[in-house]
Amino acid sequence: MASTVTAANLTVTIVESYTLNGVAYGNTVEKTFTSKGQVDQRIMNVATTEKTLFNWGAADDAGTGVAADYAYFRVTNLDDTNFIKLRVYNGADSFWYKLAAGESMMLMNNEMDAITGTTFGALADITLVAATSDTAACDVEFIAVTA
Repeated sequence: MASTVTAANLTVTIVESYTLNGVAYGNTVEKTFTSKGQVDQRIMNVATTEKTLFNWGAADDAGTGVAADYAYFRVTNLDDTNFIKLRVYNGADSFWYKLAAGESMMLMNNEMDAITGTTFGALADITLVAATSDTAACDVEFIAVTA
């Protein structure tokens, strides 16, 4: 049976608008990911113990996208008070990022490295993004787009 899903373009637009002392600053930046046909989007509750938001691997499965087909990932902390700690892992290394209440983080590429010190190691595909709330459970939203 052939799929009836028609791949489409994903357009991500970032708009910065800031006026200081009557002078406008900012820009609009747009990035288009062409011909993408899979999307996972979810709002979930994250407690003070780590919870995996999404995985990337060799095969498509529940909660897992194909790493080779990675296009875009965004996570938003929907809480109005508490921050979350995001962990981005590439199979060997992790980096953590504080995402305050109401903030979002976009990953438009799936290669990362995390080290101690100042020497670059090697880029590797992200294999998972996980989150932990700091003080109290937080709702988070994510969207993952793949080919």
